[in-house]
Amino acid sequence: MLRNFVRLFIGCGFMTFFVFSVSAQDSVKYIDKTKKGENEINGLITGDSVKGLIIKIQKEPTPKLIPSVDIINVNYSSTVIGSIELKSALGKEVRANLATTKEADRIKLYEESIKDVSELLPKVKSDTRLSKYLNFRIAKVKADLAKLKPDILPDAIKSLSGVRIDNPDSWMTLSSFKIEAELQEIKGDFDAALKLYQGIGKLPGVPKEIKTDSDFLVLKLLMRTNRMAEAETKLKEVESLILEGDPRRVQVLLVKTQANLLNDQLNTIEVDLNKVIDSSDEVFTRSKAFNLLGEFYLKKNKEAEAFWAFLIVDTLYNQDTDEHAKALYHLSILFDKVKNDPIRARQSKDKLLDPIYLKSEYQKKVSADK
Repeated sequence: MLRNFVRLFIGCGFMTFFVFSVSAQDSVKYIDKTKKGENEINGLITGDSVKGLIIKIQKEPTPKLIPSVDIINVNYSSTVIGSIELKSALGKEVRANLATTKEADRIKLYEESIKDVSELLPKVKSDTRLSKYLNFRIAKVKADLAKLKPDILPDAIKSLSGVRIDNPDSWMTLSSFKIEAELQEIKGDFDAALKLYQGIGKLPGVPKEIKTDSDFLVLKLLMRTNRMAEAETKLKEVESLILEGDPRRVQVLLVKTQANLLNDQLNTIEVDLNKVIDSSDEVFTRSKAFNLLGEFYLKKNKEAEAFWAFLIVDTLYNQDTDEHAKALYHLSILFDKVKNDPIRARQSKDKLLDPIYLKSEYQKKVSADK
């Protein structure tokens, strides 16, 4: 009887230890390029740098490196806080990011997530890695919220900057640089965004692929802001680094085409832009390509074809305010000239006068035409 009790006790103790050891594991959710989808692995995180996280998986002799660029989410095990309490606080961010969540609910969930996670920080102060990670999650949620509530942009940028400073060599560093740069673009401070994108390539021990990503992000920003002389210089660096088959080759072709258009080298413009449009479903890429196609047709005195190119941007790819402003400006002229429709021309002009286009050169142009 006693022997059976001892066995039961030992067995229960083993099971308790086993459950604890499993529940106490770290986990990393990431984009698995070999499987072309998301994957999640459990183990013990033993290394953290700009290159990524190193995780030791049970029964596997060699630790696995998860590159920073592929990391979606990390769950750090902790002895200072229960996993249920941690998941509850972080879960509101997950719910907010669901495609089915309405904007008003998303804002509320983001605000509650910031509050709940912030309240955990004093409890996890002794757990350095979890504390740093929660600060990163707060900054990330603030960034998402700032895209819906621009008034908190300064606070979100400050939080991301703090994460970068506190984590000079971490997988979180790369994400913080990128997200902060995106917010600076939204804010309209393109010089600050450019410095951040350039800063990614200067991080300590940065892998070649991340350096290439940095150069590519710089190229895209130069293109977005029409700094074409600088873009052409950067293009020469980037073109040799991005191999055939890489989807970013489309962006490279877009920059080359824009440069050719500005330099009146028109022979391959139409073919190249249609190739860009056929090869990419990215909104900015398509809006830029259709606008360039419209400008090409104007140079060739094909106003009807130009009208339809600009109309496509207005109706289908109007998410980018700069490109939409350009399309609206041309439509404010072409609706009358091509379609003999002065009312629609006036509507395009009035739409362009909306405060959302306040920083656009095309709002200034249309105002000067009044």
